[in-house]
Amino acid sequence: MKRTALLLIGIALFFNPLPDVGVSQALAQMDWLTPKLESQRHDNLRQHQQRQRTHQRRPQSPRPGISPQRMRQLMRQVEPEYRKRVQTYGKAKADEWLKRTAYRLGVEEGRRARRNLR
Repeated sequence: MKRTALLLIGIALFFNPLPDVGVSQALAQMDWLTPKLESQRHDNLRQHQQRQRTHQRRPQSPRPGISPQRMRQLMRQVEPEYRKRVQTYGKAKADEWLKRTAYRLGVEEGRRARRNLR
């Protein structure tokens, strides 16, 4: 506590030197300075916490996309053709076909979603 008081008096005298400063005047400055520094510290902490809150990721609103029901429907449409291609051309070729088909279906669903937003 004494060390803090002496440091605060030194800071007060350094930044605001007064001619003929007596001990009572220095203590009065210290009494004013301590709460001011505490107030500034609390204000800085509050501002920091507010900045941290604003930088946190907020949950995103649900985006339009393929519903689980629509996904099951599309998979039911594609599955028989995929199985046929696996038997006829092999798994590697069937997977290539499935990749192209899934991309095409995704593009179509994206267009449908954009039309629904308008």
